[in-house]
Amino acid sequence: MLIHELAFYVHITAGCAGLILFWVPMLSRKGSPQHKQIGRWFARIMYTVAASGLIMASLDLAWPLVMHPASTTLTDAQAQIRIAEVRYTAGFLWSLSILVLVTTRHGWLTILQREDRAPLRRPLHVALCSLLMAAGLLMLYLGLRGYDLLLLAFGALEVWVAGGCLHYAFKATLQHPREWWTEHLGALTASGIAAYTAFFVFGGARLLQAWIPDSFAGLSILLWVGPGLVGGIAIGRMTAHYRRRFAQPSQNQTA
Repeated sequence: MLIHELAFYVHITAGCAGLILFWVPMLSRKGSPQHKQIGRWFARIMYTVAASGLIMASLDLAWPLVMHPASTTLTDAQAQIRIAEVRYTAGFLWSLSILVLVTTRHGWLTILQREDRAPLRRPLHVALCSLLMAAGLLMLYLGLRGYDLLLLAFGALEVWVAGGCLHYAFKATLQHPREWWTEHLGALTASGIAAYTAFFVFGGARLLQAWIPDSFAGLSILLWVGPGLVGGIAIGRMTAHYRRRFAQPSQNQTA
């Protein structure tokens, strides 16, 4: 189907660009013109990644055999197996796309609005966060039912991220100096985590398997979960660093 094919190429192109651009604002001086400009481009690319991923995943969920026709005639049993496989992949991609969309949007709203959290409480943003929460809970349920570590890990991550976004939006007061800054960094780092996870799950695994075929078999789950673990540690360390820095008014507040 043409729409699916176009969404696929847009998704791959934007995803590759996002994987590269992610590191520029991460490593550049925070608040610098380069950080701001490249950060804007990263956000736009992540919106494109999320939109194209949702289009592909939705089409796959609705018409799995039309989007991914078999090269030979399938029996009813084989068709059901193929449908389940396509929908498994599509469901995971759909939840990752929602994660990218929510974290990117949350990260930019926090930096644009700063102490004003009213935009985070508007129906659209609350609905998107709630949708991410629902997707995470579904991933947890499916992961528990199928003893699937990948779904369990990312179901937990999605529930944690959605809960954190909603908590930040609705809590009575901000508890730390310039808390909007650390919320911005954490959300956009989570967006990068989702992008790298999608790369390893849907594309990078095949590439690495071609390079290290004899030793790759036991590494796939580590590559899939690794970005989340590393990113979670990075978010925690950055948040602690900037909380300490902003608690000291004598230091440069734009670092």
